[in-house]
Amino acid sequence: MTKKVTIIDLAEASGVSKSTISRYLQGISTSPDKEAKIEKSIQELQYVRNSFARHLRNQEPNLIGVIVPDLDNPFFLKIIKKLDQLAEAQGSSLIVKTTKSDVETEKKAFRFIQGYLIRKIIVCRSELDEEAITQMAQANNVVSIDRPYENVHSVVSDNYKSGYLMASHLADVEPGPLMFFARRKENISVLERIQGFKDRLKELNREAFEYRYGSKYTVDLKRLSQYVMDHGIRGIISRNDNDALKIVTYLNDLSNQGQIGKIRMAGFDNIDLSSRIVPRLTTIDQQIETMCECAFECVMDDSKPLQQIVQAGELIIRESTA
Repeated sequence: MTKKVTIIDLAEASGVSKSTISRYLQGISTSPDKEAKIEKSIQELQYVRNSFARHLRNQEPNLIGVIVPDLDNPFFLKIIKKLDQLAEAQGSSLIVKTTKSDVETEKKAFRFIQGYLIRKIIVCRSELDEEAITQMAQANNVVSIDRPYENVHSVVSDNYKSGYLMASHLADVEPGPLMFFARRKENISVLERIQGFKDRLKELNREAFEYRYGSKYTVDLKRLSQYVMDHGIRGIISRNDNDALKIVTYLNDLSNQGQIGKIRMAGFDNIDLSSRIVPRLTTIDQQIETMCECAFECVMDDSKPLQQIVQAGELIIRESTA
């Protein structure tokens, strides 16, 4: 086992006293000559600074908690990446926990993060109800992304309008039956998209088909394709880009084999892969970077009054609905 490098080792290698090295590691300046010797020894001996111990000593709340449902969906990775960029610019760091969209797991994630000296917690697409999120916010201020609450800062996408907008686009380009693809148990964001989809088709006097699958299971693509063929579906709006890419790839293979006609496909989130596949995917960009910036402002500014910010999405039309 490799021996852990200590301040004593740094002192012996650099010729600088332990007390001076200790002050330097805490961010207290010393002479440029001594700083150069200490840094040289740190690099040569590969000394690892104990940032957490320094954090406790200084009692500075420079940690930000982030809670997301999972890391499989590129949408949440995009959120974490942007928040990490914003945190780093402010000299802060993230603590990230996942919940698997489970209420009890999310509560445990809150309690775990609250065990640290944190500034605030950003929770993405929470499964907690108003009462539960209010209780969690009593110990630490909470900012919610992609789900609105009355008692905590909330930064959300206008999911209803996005569903309505996507339904309008697909109805314009496809006269055949249209379908929304989702899980049986859905979060409030997707439910709002579905409602926007239904309301728009009702205005157009067109039937709105829905296909739901169990959230704990992977999509049964054979069963889905059979439903599409049985109901003559010609256009599909998926709950998100991640699922849309799986579906369109499978259905395109069937189409190339002559088993099914071409299906127009659309999703939500505008993940990076959506613009790289063939055909490129029509989607709604929720302006997540802007949403993260708004949420981060609520994290850094304790004087901000309670806010509920609604961000409009942008329809991006690509070849999958051409």
